[in-house]
Amino acid sequence: MRKLLLVPLLLLGIAPFAGASPMTQTDIDQLVQKLQSLHNSQPSLEANFREERHLSMLKEPVVNEGKVWFTLPDKIRREIAGKTPSTTVIDGKKMWIYYPNYKQLEIYDLDKRPAIKDSLRALTAGLNFREVATYYNITGSKNGSEYQITLTPKTASVRKLVKSVDLTLDENLTPVRVLVHDIKGQVIMVTYSDVRRETLPSSTFEFSPPPGIKVSTPLGN
Repeated sequence: MRKLLLVPLLLLGIAPFAGASPMTQTDIDQLVQKLQSLHNSQPSLEANFREERHLSMLKEPVVNEGKVWFTLPDKIRREIAGKTPSTTVIDGKKMWIYYPNYKQLEIYDLDKRPAIKDSLRALTAGLNFREVATYYNITGSKNGSEYQITLTPKTASVRKLVKSVDLTLDENLTPVRVLVHDIKGQVIMVTYSDVRRETLPSSTFEFSPPPGIKVSTPLGN
């Protein structure tokens, strides 16, 4: 389940750069204000992504590619293509994870599982930057026209999931990469391309199960 909860976090954007100039607290506060203003005026985002999961027991990373859609504050759709496709949809109240190869659907009721909902809210704080200071300590630097932001958990709930998150944003404050170190030693890197900030229809975050599939609620109703 913790692995699943990392999904929304990987919509962000990373990686340390040698020679980057440290940002002062004033610089960081101003950057956060710009991000808040941008997200208030353009709350939706869609992009292609490439995800690499580096596991200690594997020599080669597990690679996933696909597309992601996000609308503030808590609506997400993430589709993984390839040999093991999956679709994750979150409408703010429920989370659906569909595996077409196995004709299996998992449903999580976020309203009835406040702990999961709180975790999702914490993990997506870096996307909208409205509550990021509640969950993370923020440091940053600038390398040319790019911003590197490092988030380290300040609350116990987030520390149970991740050790640190490094974000890279371009000069237009568009997410470029994200690097996540989780508590199990897993390193997850996601790069983004063809990022667009366009209004998304509500149907993007609706999910209708196809007929003849197995539906489960791993955490109960």
